Amino acid sequence: MEIQTSIRKQDDIIVFTITDREVTHNNSASLKEKLFLEIADGNKQIVLDMLNVKEMDSSGLGALLFGKRQANNAGGNVVFVSENPHVQTMIRIAQLSHVFEFYPTVEDALKSF
Repeated sequence: MEIQTSIRKQDDIIVFTITDREVTHNNSASLKEKLFLEIADGNKQIVLDMLNVKEMDSSGLGALLFGKRQANNAGGNVVFVSENPHVQTMIRIAQLSHVFEFYPTVEDALKSF
């Protein structure tokens, strides 16, 4: 299943918004592909807006980690926007709090670059 997203560019930063309510095994491969294609196109500074995401499983977490790693390998970064307790709990359980940078708003995330 293809994940629903919207993408806009602000200066040299991509704001990649997930419009689906979930990032799970059903659509995580699609997310990985979309992130890979953006980074391959030279868009290595990414704000991943997850404010619409209400559910995430380990496959979704793997997709986030993949995108982060790909951007870092290209000399860029992915930062995340989400205040959803479920998403935050997944990050803590996986002990990845030190890997992911979360911001409450897209504007705050943009300022981090």
